[in-house]
Amino acid sequence: MTFFNAMKRLSRSSTSPLLIGGLELSHPERVEPFFKQTTDAVFFFNHLGEIIYFNEYLPLMLGYSEETLYEHFAVFNPPEQLEAVTAFFNRALAGETVHYTAQGLHVDQHRLTLKITNMPIEQDGQIVGVYGVARDITREKQLEDDVAQIRSQLELTEQIPELVVFTYDPSTRTIEYSPSLINYLGLDPTNPKHLSNEQVHQRIHPRDFDPLKFQMIRLLDGEIETFEQEVSVLNANQEYQLLRLKALRRDGLNGPISVILYDLSEVDDVRRQLKMEREQTKEIYEALEAAISQIDLSNGRLLFHSKGFFQIFEELPKDLILSQDWLFERLDPRDRPAMKRFIKRLTSGKSGTIQYRLLFPDGRRKWIEDQQIPVFQLDGTIAYTNSIMHDITLQKEYEERLQQLAMHDSITGLPNRLSLTDTIRDWMQQGTTFSILSISFNRITDINNAFGHATGDQWIQATSSLLYSSKPKEIFFGHLGGDEYAMLIPSSYKEDVTSCADMLLGLSAEPILIEPYALFARVSIGVSRFPDDSDDPIELMKHSYTALRRSRRENHSALHHYASNLDIDYYRRYRLEQDLHYAIEREELFLEYQPKVDSWTGKIIGLEALIRWQHPEWGRIPPNDFIPLAEESALHVAIGDWVVDTACKTMKQWARAGAPAIPISVNVSPKRFLIPGFEHQIEQILTKYNLSPHLLELEITEAALIMDDPNISRTLEYVSQIGVRIALDDFGKGYSSMVYLQRYPINVVKIDRQFATHITDDAKAQAIVKSILYMAMEFNLSVIAEGIETLRQLETFRALNCPNIQGYLFSKPVSASVMESYLLREVLYPIEACSLAEDSVPSFSVQGKIKMLKHQNQALDLGFSDIKAHRTSTRFLYFTTDVPLPLQSATFEVRLFEGIQLVSCTLTVTAIEHGQYVGEYTTTQEAELVLRFFQSLRYKE
Repeated sequence: MTFFNAMKRLSRSSTSPLLIGGLELSHPERVEPFFKQTTDAVFFFNHLGEIIYFNEYLPLMLGYSEETLYEHFAVFNPPEQLEAVTAFFNRALAGETVHYTAQGLHVDQHRLTLKITNMPIEQDGQIVGVYGVARDITREKQLEDDVAQIRSQLELTEQIPELVVFTYDPSTRTIEYSPSLINYLGLDPTNPKHLSNEQVHQRIHPRDFDPLKFQMIRLLDGEIETFEQEVSVLNANQEYQLLRLKALRRDGLNGPISVILYDLSEVDDVRRQLKMEREQTKEIYEALEAAISQIDLSNGRLLFHSKGFFQIFEELPKDLILSQDWLFERLDPRDRPAMKRFIKRLTSGKSGTIQYRLLFPDGRRKWIEDQQIPVFQLDGTIAYTNSIMHDITLQKEYEERLQQLAMHDSITGLPNRLSLTDTIRDWMQQGTTFSILSISFNRITDINNAFGHATGDQWIQATSSLLYSSKPKEIFFGHLGGDEYAMLIPSSYKEDVTSCADMLLGLSAEPILIEPYALFARVSIGVSRFPDDSDDPIELMKHSYTALRRSRRENHSALHHYASNLDIDYYRRYRLEQDLHYAIEREELFLEYQPKVDSWTGKIIGLEALIRWQHPEWGRIPPNDFIPLAEESALHVAIGDWVVDTACKTMKQWARAGAPAIPISVNVSPKRFLIPGFEHQIEQILTKYNLSPHLLELEITEAALIMDDPNISRTLEYVSQIGVRIALDDFGKGYSSMVYLQRYPINVVKIDRQFATHITDDAKAQAIVKSILYMAMEFNLSVIAEGIETLRQLETFRALNCPNIQGYLFSKPVSASVMESYLLREVLYPIEACSLAEDSVPSFSVQGKIKMLKHQNQALDLGFSDIKAHRTSTRFLYFTTDVPLPLQSATFEVRLFEGIQLVSCTLTVTAIEHGQYVGEYTTTQEAELVLRFFQSLRYKE
């Protein structure tokens, strides 16, 4: 499986990136080379423990072919350790990074010792898989076992018991035969006649006789008191046996000489074997890249070192004394405190591993991993330590590249949000006062939709380069995502924040070149300050982004500073987001229906179901306000399914009333197609109400098709095959690729309402519509023109031979009961709406501000919003505002001003009459003050 397919298989969302320890995998073509370049085996598991991706070193390590490695990890583990390995895997699935050593099964069933790291793979805060790295340490482990075996054999040779003991009397030149000597020589213990001295001498191997005689003479002459020597002696079986002879003179020159013989034949075999094993071990030592050494901690002397020690340090210490001074001269100063703690721990008898950096005169740096294991004497003191050192420079460089990817954006190379947060935290800890500027160019979504994501990436690179070239070096610059960026400006910078922001706002005046396009941007900026706004890094970035969202509300480039008092709009959005979770069960959602009619006859040929929300406090909520809130959470699934169910239920009720069966269309969120099972939900609803599939039509936008997700294609194909019709909404508004009509089972094309607005006077609009109609005829597609509101527009579409239309000219969206009466009539007639009479527009207004003080008995601290007050009475103030306000449940402060005159009052909004809010005064005194304020003003005609 390719890396791209593995990422796609793990991903549960087409919009959120996969993360490994903060490393973003949103661009596999940039990330995959780093997994392939490492010399360790790299592999990915899904949440079930099945391998779905690996680099070339895993099959080389285990000996399996690539086709046979896509298995559960249990296949490659010995049965006795499976439980422990599964526990480590489950810890990684729980979000923990784990390191452990385990055995792996080679294809020929021999066992490898592996050092393994497992890390969670995350998406949207959920664990979707596990990332693994394995290193083969089999040879190092075998080396440790060999050294332990050799040491054990040496200790055994020191415990061989004595074999023969006898005494030699120099004065009589006779041997006092002991039972052990008689037994060894094979003499008859009952016969007192023993061997003569000459016969005993003949039992000694000729090569050993003269050296033994020389030592005995020295002992007899008093030059030495004792000696030891190896001799070969004929035993009872007439075979030479290697013995160790130890002679000791007692009681001065006249005393007898005690002789002890030890059997060394087995020791000789052990020595030969030991010599061979030492030579083998030496070959292993020399072949290994690791540095093996033994160090006497009492004086730092190197008791033993392999060739790898020199390869790591590139020199040996004088007299082989590895002193702290010699080591610390070569140690990176940053690692010296850790090394001191490690040495202290080691001298206390605790083993451990440390990583440190060695510095060389030519500027090179090596990363070393050093494992030290103390070896104790019988009295409990440390005899020496065994050290195994590895040069891990390449591994560290790989980790640094991985960290670079984790902390930097792959498209721009800039520090990402994680790096920004770390930098903000560092600046805070250093006590630096600074400001955060969140900057947006506000074009990335449109560019991705219109030109594709490759052009979108070019746009991101161009905007980041523009900002980078504009910023001074004192300013830290990072990428938030899309075409949004952040700058950290220290208070020590020579220019103030506003001046920097004004310079950035000026970037919107010139086009940004993206071959072959020259695109303009609307620059929006939000500012927060440390320590004034927050001392938490995450919250400070959030405040800056909140101010950025305010700037985006402007229809031009704008700058906003963060203020703690959010305005009413943001409070309303917060309340709606909370209440939307309960809108279905509280029966606040309902559907209205707009007919689609034949352009010439007015006969109803279809309906569109449109969702509405009647909030008990905030009144009628436009779909554009609550649909985005639903799509930001999982609510869009429940709401979308409710719309389909309610529309089908209503069709069934109309049928019982005798209305003809007319197809009904519902709008489907692009995100709904990404969740498996939608096609079966459609089937269940149609079966529930016993409706023919051709009576249901799903309206989708180009946004769903641009995702090019296999789930979308599969779902559309399935519902189309069972008879449900598919309509492409807003055609002509966006990219409008003909490929969509060819690739997907589209039955209906809906011409976007923007063409109806200009169709009567714009020849280009007419030409585009004519092209769409011709293309639809060739593709055998139905066509509906949206947004028809005037007779002139209808006549134009008729002249273009557009067969079906939808718009206010025939009917605005109406309730189910009204639509039932329409269906019974079957035909609708055009009624052109009258424009609003001029005298119905308030002719008098006073500028003012309104602020919500309390909502549902909860005190608030919100900002002021603009209003226009038109008239007052002794009880009510009538005013208009662009900000939606709740009815009955909130208390407001109102300030009205004209020139230097100012009056304020508190009121509760009770109703909406003729497009004006009606606010009831809290006290009669305040009502009188406002009334006198109005009377003092000169009324405008």
